[in-house]
Amino acid sequence: MNGNLIASGCEKEASHERIVEIISHLGKPSLIATDVCPAPDFVQKVAARFHARLHIPERSMLVEKKKEIGKEIQNPHVRDALAAAVKAYRHYENTLRRIEHSDTAFDKELLKHLFIQGYSVKNAEFMLAKREEKKLEQSGEIEDRRTRTPEQVKKDERLLSILSENENLRKALELERARRADAEEKLKRAGTSRVVEVSRDREVQRLQGQIARMQSFIFHLKNRSEKKKMKK
Repeated sequence: MNGNLIASGCEKEASHERIVEIISHLGKPSLIATDVCPAPDFVQKVAARFHARLHIPERSMLVEKKKEIGKEIQNPHVRDALAAAVKAYRHYENTLRRIEHSDTAFDKELLKHLFIQGYSVKNAEFMLAKREEKKLEQSGEIEDRRTRTPEQVKKDERLLSILSENENLRKALELERARRADAEEKLKRAGTSRVVEVSRDREVQRLQGQIARMQSFIFHLKNRSEKKKMKK
């Protein structure tokens, strides 16, 4: 949340289950980032397991840019992963810094998490305030509901429900966009491959026709040569 590297690593042929296990030991991710566009199926699965947002660059990051970000890292896989994380952090950096230096009474790390999930800072603070009120009410420390009208209570509950639903819809939409981009890329590659295949087939047919014509020409030449010999 502050742009600091917590951990990095690389495992050969690790399953997404293994990656989920490694991340879980470190904490709960607010975001899963990738350095390529579209996002690979592997990355999408990891993000889905954590119900986390997916950060995908508008276009795949250039090797030179990744080397610039991770210039002190030798392993190219670790370097690429770090570059993806740093690029994602920079996308949210200004607001994350404002939250860090604010005088908010709420948990700043949780505020940052909710902001990255797609909430405005104002809505995030509203959600945290209502959650805190609910905890205090349940513990008997305050009797907030008795001082509010049933309409106000329902309105707040409805707003919390809408905010939560919007968060889930945003995550689902991002994953669907990633899957669609991946499908379009695969379709594009398949189309290109098909064009190459069709072109190759046409070239083969052209060459076969040319060979057939040459064989026919050679056959006629042989016939003419044999006829001349017979006349002699």
